Amino acid sequence: MPALAQDATDEDTNQADARAESQTPPGTIIVTARRQEESLADVPISIAAYDQASLDKQGVRSIDDISQITPGVTLTRGDQRNAGAANIAIRGISSTAGSSTTGIYIDDTPIQVRNIGFSAFSPFPAVFDLERVEVLRGPQGTLFGAGSQGGTVRFITPKPDLDFMRVYGRAEVAMTEGGAASYEAGAAVSVPLVEGSLAARVSGYHRRDGGYIDRVNYMSGEVLDKNANHSETIVLQAALKWQPTETLTITPSVFYQDIDIGDGNYYWEDLSDPDDGEFRSGNAVLNTSTDRFILPALAVELDLGGASLFSNTSYFDRKQSAVNDYTVFEAALWTGSPYYPAGMFAPAFQNNEQQNFTQEIRLQSNNPEARLSWVFGAFYSHSKQVAAQLVQDTFLPELFFNRTGVPFEVVFGQGLVDGLYTFVLDDARSVDKQLAGFGQLDWRLTDKLTLTAGVRVSQTKFNIRAQFAGPVVGPPVDDTGEQKETPITPKFGVTYEPNDDLLLYANAAKGFRIGGYNPAVGVPCGVSAGDPRPGTPLGNIGLSNRPPLFESDSVWSYEVGTKSQMFGSRVSVDASAFYIDWQNIQQNVGLACGFAFTDNLGSATSKGFDFAVQAAVTNALTLGGQVGYVKAEFDETVRAGPSAARNLVTEGDDIPLNPWQVNLNGQYSYDLAGHDGYSRFDYKFQSEQKATTPALNPLNGGSDLTLIGRQELHQLSLRSGVRMDAFDISLFVNNVFNTHKALFRQHDTAASPLYRSITVRPRTFGMTVSARY
Repeated sequence: MPALAQDATDEDTNQADARAESQTPPGTIIVTARRQEESLADVPISIAAYDQASLDKQGVRSIDDISQITPGVTLTRGDQRNAGAANIAIRGISSTAGSSTTGIYIDDTPIQVRNIGFSAFSPFPAVFDLERVEVLRGPQGTLFGAGSQGGTVRFITPKPDLDFMRVYGRAEVAMTEGGAASYEAGAAVSVPLVEGSLAARVSGYHRRDGGYIDRVNYMSGEVLDKNANHSETIVLQAALKWQPTETLTITPSVFYQDIDIGDGNYYWEDLSDPDDGEFRSGNAVLNTSTDRFILPALAVELDLGGASLFSNTSYFDRKQSAVNDYTVFEAALWTGSPYYPAGMFAPAFQNNEQQNFTQEIRLQSNNPEARLSWVFGAFYSHSKQVAAQLVQDTFLPELFFNRTGVPFEVVFGQGLVDGLYTFVLDDARSVDKQLAGFGQLDWRLTDKLTLTAGVRVSQTKFNIRAQFAGPVVGPPVDDTGEQKETPITPKFGVTYEPNDDLLLYANAAKGFRIGGYNPAVGVPCGVSAGDPRPGTPLGNIGLSNRPPLFESDSVWSYEVGTKSQMFGSRVSVDASAFYIDWQNIQQNVGLACGFAFTDNLGSATSKGFDFAVQAAVTNALTLGGQVGYVKAEFDETVRAGPSAARNLVTEGDDIPLNPWQVNLNGQYSYDLAGHDGYSRFDYKFQSEQKATTPALNPLNGGSDLTLIGRQELHQLSLRSGVRMDAFDISLFVNNVFNTHKALFRQHDTAASPLYRSITVRPRTFGMTVSARY
């Protein structure tokens, strides 16, 4: 419930006391979407915000849950290459090529990645001990810069309280039908060390999500790993808040997270019976994944009277590694059958690292009610990524000989690297440097009319070195290159407030993501590492003249919206409509040899709306709903080369997403043996995408009509509980209807009869205990 996320009945005694100390009205969520604290209802952009209480009420535990309750947001976990991989998009601005289209922030630090190598993906923090989560729809290129092309998701951590001790805890146990138990426990405490001057906050959290997919021997059916797709999450946070003077605040902090996944969430269709709750995988090896990061940061705020100076210095250090099963792929490729011989295994070892240094300084006015309010700042980042992949298949020479009768070395000119590997990326190393200056002015022409203008000027530089080896590569490849740009992203807006309960706004904003360099690929691909031929038209890049550079792509977004309070603020309405023009899209061009390059190809249009209402029908009953619609499609036909038999995309193809998203919720409060009892429901609906996407259009290369698009999904969750002083004890059921529809389907080659699918977690029962003091 993004608007009135907290009603009075949800507060325990201590929270009521805390509200009495504050001038913020109950039920108000304070956000910093414009880099200053203000009520959500006063922000003239489309934004969904969830505070800690509303996240707990809806049982939100991960970015997957956030995407399901936020219209306009699409999260895809359809990548078989890595068990932890996910791609997030807002309002249809979605791409797996180049840099991320969505900004991911922990406080003021961006943590999203560039897609280098074969398995890079952005990390997401677990949902525990967060002050709030903000989802900013639409490009945020002025205040948040590169990567926030489609929008930004911000995870805001709580700060230590200088005056009062605060305690928050949550524990949960649950059982999934046909699967293993899940459980979690976490606690956070904030303590004043020197009242009014020094305070500390620490928290720890552990969660285990039980698996429900068994890994079996596909020949005998013997269970090798029961409930293999389990995961473990550990989060540790610490912060110190020091206020040596009334005007100076210094806050060092550290955020640590470790996610370990036992196996992927794909099941084999021919081994499973979803209607009977049986999900099985026949993988030769487990698809394990480990993802760890640590984020130390130093925030400084200096009150200068009419203005404040802010500084954020941070260093994000992440190491992600995975073992992924390529056995089915290798068997299908070399023998024509995905059902690999007994004893065969072909693991792929994948590693990704990030080291991001970020420094931002902002100077902004302190009085938002002044005729002129402003923010100016400078941003610097130095982001390093390392990607490596080694595909081990000692069975390949024998498989190849048995299939063709020709020795492996005769065709490929060499054997396996170190006698083990068919392919080696060791490694790709990239550096993104960005220096930017930005500013935004809000000018109140009258008490009701405000004009907004902002701009960000960035200087970006990207360089990469990639080294490939192996029989499928040919002679080893070692290539280095760089790319530079100076993107400019303006924003213009107008806001009209006829009264305190109604806000109307219109915005035009530009967003971008950084371009890059395409390293050379293997000789079997027939691609030259040289410059493209002069005059080669866009969309007609031939394989013999692969473009070494690709530029930033950009969007222009046009949005109108309204925010209103009615019936004495008992009803809150938030609505917006948008039109987005996406130009020079960074797209992957796949080659038959298994490599790919990125090029600026074509354009797309995204349009739609979102609507949210929250109503306190009575003092005991609250109802809410959100509706979102997005239609995003390519505007022109693009081919990967003049001799290409089929298109890369065809005019009118839709970008994969669920067009309609609907969320309904309600909560009824009542007396339960002298305590505050409550019961609530949360219903989520996503519509099927019936329009043709690039992967399902026979005019396009690489299309496969046996696969499926985005599927319709209905999910209902129920929760009932009681609040006793500082404690909240509740029982819940998620996926009440036990939905098991296949959301994604894939196979390794077009001729492979083996299909793997992914679905939502089966019906889950549980109990949650939380405490706030």
